[in-house]
Amino acid sequence: MKNENNLDELFNGLNGQWDTAEPHDGHEDRFLNRLERKKKKRFPLRIAMSVAAAVVLIAGTIFFMLPAQPKEDMALNKMSPKAKEAQMYFASIIEKELARVEKEDSPETKKLVQDALQRMNQLEADYDKLLKELQMKGESKQLLHAMITNLQTRISFLEQVLNRIENIKKIKENYNENNT
Repeated sequence: MKNENNLDELFNGLNGQWDTAEPHDGHEDRFLNRLERKKKKRFPLRIAMSVAAAVVLIAGTIFFMLPAQPKEDMALNKMSPKAKEAQMYFASIIEKELARVEKEDSPETKKLVQDALQRMNQLEADYDKLLKELQMKGESKQLLHAMITNLQTRISFLEQVLNRIENIKKIKENYNENNT
């Protein structure tokens, strides 16, 4: 009963202060337009989430379909499942990019491709040292970070090489167009 009296007093005290005016013309339309714009802003997020889910699904499929290389088997056994999955994912990307670089071997790009393959061999040797350390000492954050950095460096390097090869091709095409 006491709460009802307090509410009555509150509403009596606010008497005449209520906003009872009708909204301006077009208020509902403006509100609906704003609501529609908010919905449109969320749409790219849904697409991004769908793409991310597809990438995870593809990476998982690649992980289970690619056989591990024999020299890495013992080291991979000492890795956590997430680390194994990341390693396999990066390895598949590197393999595909390396195949693309090797496919672009031509008289104009021969030196670039040879240098790239030599550099990749160096990075692979560094990675093998990390694998040996993993076998001996077990998994650690610093070691996993070094391994992932090595894999990312190889991918970035191969992308740079492919960009340079594309530039060489464009220069050759422009040269040929200008001379004909």
